[in-house]
Amino acid sequence: MIEFGDLQADLPSYQNSGALVVDNVLPLAKGYKSLAGFQALSGTGLSNAAVGLFTSFSASGSTNYAGDRSKLYQMDSSLVFQDKSKAGGYNNSTTENARDFWAFTQFGSNIIATNFADNIQKFTEGTSSAFSDLVALKAKYIAVIRDFVVAGYTNESGTVYNQRVKWSGLNDSSTWTPSQATQSGFQDIVGSHGNIQAIVGGESAGVIFMEKAIYRMSYVGVPLVFQFDKIADNIGAFAPKSVASYGNMVFFLAQDGFYKLTGGQQLTPIGNGKVDNFFFDDLSSNLDGITSAVDPNNSIVVWSYRGSGATGTTNNKLLIYNYAVDKWSTGSGQDLEFIASASQEAFTTLESLDVLGDLDNLPKSLDSYFYKEGIVGLAGFNSANKFGKFIANSLSATVDTTEFEGAKGKRSTLIECRPIVDGTTNTTVTVTPITRQSQLDTTSTGSAVNTNDTGTCPLRSTSRYHRIRVSVNGNFDTMSGVDIEARPEGGR
Repeated sequence: MIEFGDLQADLPSYQNSGALVVDNVLPLAKGYKSLAGFQALSGTGLSNAAVGLFTSFSASGSTNYAGDRSKLYQMDSSLVFQDKSKAGGYNNSTTENARDFWAFTQFGSNIIATNFADNIQKFTEGTSSAFSDLVALKAKYIAVIRDFVVAGYTNESGTVYNQRVKWSGLNDSSTWTPSQATQSGFQDIVGSHGNIQAIVGGESAGVIFMEKAIYRMSYVGVPLVFQFDKIADNIGAFAPKSVASYGNMVFFLAQDGFYKLTGGQQLTPIGNGKVDNFFFDDLSSNLDGITSAVDPNNSIVVWSYRGSGATGTTNNKLLIYNYAVDKWSTGSGQDLEFIASASQEAFTTLESLDVLGDLDNLPKSLDSYFYKEGIVGLAGFNSANKFGKFIANSLSATVDTTEFEGAKGKRSTLIECRPIVDGTTNTTVTVTPITRQSQLDTTSTGSAVNTNDTGTCPLRSTSRYHRIRVSVNGNFDTMSGVDIEARPEGGR
């Protein structure tokens, strides 16, 4: 069997140990599994395009919050986002390359949100009916580090501090005046590092991403309160919303490609020689539109972006990394404005299941935990500003084999191909031969051939170099590779 290899779109096709095309699937240790499509769950959308999504957790369960350029919302039990904005609303900028995103965090029962255009907001769960000003301070980024709320890239009384990190009092999110007594304070990370791009919180330390540097922010107590140690120089976050974290891992896009930061210390390039060049070649110039999220159900981190074929401001592509097995894949044909990790209400009645469409074609059994309340997974908003999750039918998948010789050093004819796909009677599998006579030739793509009753595809494809493209429509579990029968041919 020729196994499907890793996505290595940056490498030459011949004897590439992986594949050039691995689309609309999720990586496994061996082969790939289906990628569920995006399913809108809210019947009505936000007033404008979403620029923020967050899930809070409390004794009563999980709750989703969202923001657009003028409002903040809380999702109700009917999956409708209710306006919880302060009087007068908000003033986010959404002009090209100057988008103000909402950043959220949770501090006790307080949901805290900031967008840089307005004062930092708070909503006390179980008490508040609307968001209100937490403090007369504006900031682009916010997180909780140890027992402090930490803000970055601030606007204080009209003066912008693009390299400032400012934190609240100890266990007091309402106190921001620097004081040894409360331990509130600030630190300007001065240097040629560019702007602060993101803050990742943590129990004992946090990580500050700048454009050209990364710092670890560790609690040391008075008088310094926090100590700032440089982790990396000349490497930082290329796009603010490309930063996503899970456990002790932080994933992000730098100017030279994708990285993983582990334990606040170990920096590893994860896209080099695999997808970095592919991504930058495919990416449009709209860096502010890149968003990211972690889906712990599948051990993946996902970046949503505008690639080739995109129209308007909608993201049409996904880049997917399985951090458990160090493998990549892509997603295409998307219609997304924003992605994040978020929960959902449970599908507990027949009426609530209607939104999922054809129940016979769902990728998982309805008994699966996947459809229960509070399950955090890959979520987002589509171009209709509607909230949803990736829980619909499997997307149409396409995976190529590596380029190979059917007979060593000779032209060969591929007699038949058996795709190894674990599907159902409703799954349609086709095989397409891709060939060329010389490494100097462009490839020639043949016609797609359906599998017959025995599960094989007759080909009769003659050339020197071969590649097999397997396309799957309908739900399936895994796709592993192809079995090939080849006959050597004479030269010509």
